[in-house]
Amino acid sequence: MPDITSLTDLRCGRPVSAWWLGCAACVVLLSASVVVAQEAPDATRLDVERLPPEALALTRDLYAVGWYLQTDLGARGFAGGAGHVSRPGFLARAGVAYEFAPWFSLSSLFAFSFHSTSAPPPPAASVFQFYTLVAQAKAQLPLGVRAALWLAAQGGIGWASGDFLQAWGLRDAGNVGPVYGGELGLDWHLLNAHHSLGVSSGAYLVPHLDGLGDHAIAIQGTAYLKYVF
Repeated sequence: MPDITSLTDLRCGRPVSAWWLGCAACVVLLSASVVVAQEAPDATRLDVERLPPEALALTRDLYAVGWYLQTDLGARGFAGGAGHVSRPGFLARAGVAYEFAPWFSLSSLFAFSFHSTSAPPPPAASVFQFYTLVAQAKAQLPLGVRAALWLAAQGGIGWASGDFLQAWGLRDAGNVGPVYGGELGLDWHLLNAHHSLGVSSGAYLVPHLDGLGDHAIAIQGTAYLKYVF
């Protein structure tokens, strides 16, 4: 009578233990459970790859709003008045501001520029600096997710270094006087909540640099970098 604890291989005639068949069945069941565990999603994990595309959409609401710092580099020159006796020169500017909303901010800007004189002597050709300290109210209009057009009204004070401009008829050049005007700019936000860069162009009336039968207008253009805290 055949042993009930074994089976007979019909091809070889060799007995196969029931214990070995049990082990094989356990291996098959364990492999199947591993495959199922790998395919089942983990409900406790935020898997970015499973998010719908619209969840990653970039909007202007992602950008920081509040206090910010701005630095500018560019050039400034004069039309009329001091412009008759000076050349355009390098301009640097820095400012601090607060954005009350993405479309409106108030700021304070300090700038200085270097200018060489172009009038015939005397006095001899020289170099002077022109400084401005202005307050700015800026309104901004978004053109898309990353670009915005802005317009600013500015007013403050300005003064020129040295006392030789008076020799060419600019009698008030050495005094601190008012400056007022405006700027137009284009802001481009980087793929970062805090940084943007842009370009701007503006003009100011500078009454204390009037002279030679003409009013003085300071004209400037800059490129800037802005960091919002």
